[in-house]
Amino acid sequence: MGDTSIQTRWVRRPGSVWRLIVGWVCIGLGLLGIILPIIPGIPLLGGGLVLLSTQYHWAHKLMVWMKNKFRRHASGR
Repeated sequence: MGDTSIQTRWVRRPGSVWRLIVGWVCIGLGLLGIILPIIPGIPLLGGGLVLLSTQYHWAHKLMVWMKNKFRRHASGR
């Protein structure tokens, strides 16, 4: 991979427009789901982050942060 940083690899990776659209829709519905009791907010936010993490560095960092928090919580620390 040479001297290429992580962020430039994400920018250069060809992405699917559908992945971006579905990812942003999941994020939007997940935010609504936090407010409305009918929509499951947390799974939709997680799914949206998974879809967007291949294209956006901030989404990848947030997903890694959430994974670490979940692992700490699951292990009882």
